[in-house]
Amino acid sequence: TLNPRPAQAQTQPIIPTVSVNGSAQIKVTPDVIYLTIKLDESDTKGKVTVEQQRKSMFAALNKCDIDIEKQLSVQGMSSEFFRRRGSLAATQYELKVGSAAEVRKVFDELEKVGVVNVNVARATSSKLDEYRTEARTKAMQNAQQRARELAEAVGQQIGACYEINDYTTTTETVYGKRLMMSNAVMMDSAVAEAEPNVEFEQIVVNYNVSAKFYLMTEIH
Repeated sequence: TLNPRPAQAQTQPIIPTVSVNGSAQIKVTPDVIYLTIKLDESDTKGKVTVEQQRKSMFAALNKCDIDIEKQLSVQGMSSEFFRRRGSLAATQYELKVGSAAEVRKVFDELEKVGVVNVNVARATSSKLDEYRTEARTKAMQNAQQRARELAEAVGQQIGACYEINDYTTTTETVYGKRLMMSNAVMMDSAVAEAEPNVEFEQIVVNYNVSAKFYLMTEIH
């Protein structure tokens, strides 16, 4: 007797889905800017000591309403500072300011007292984490909108999102050309006339996600 044919396994229905990428970009104006100020006796061939330059620097920064105790820190001193008398010394400071306008004022006042070894080190935003969170949210909303548009193009609509891949954010800081120059070059009259209102370019926060949504047939 022939054995009866086993019942065929039921096949699972294919659930239609749509996969999309989402992205967002937010531009932020820097509000935390770090300058490096180097006091070096070799700049004056030993004619002006680091201590004299330091006093001049403090006087210039006071004119800029800088809180020296909170905004200025020592980064390092040349080892030559501790050697035999007559050797040339150097000290480097880091100054924290809050805007491009304040940077220009600092450059201007320092140049007046002969402190010319000043450069912009880096710039950031005090609310950068908040902007990254905002970019992440906007990237997901962008992915959802793309999925919705694709579904509607074929007469369907999207359902629940069942998978999200969250990519690391990238942040790029671009500086205004004039503010990256040395103090001496920056204060050149020809440069000042050509670019009177140069500011820091904005910080660019990019965020990317990928997401998958279920597809459902629209009911009319």
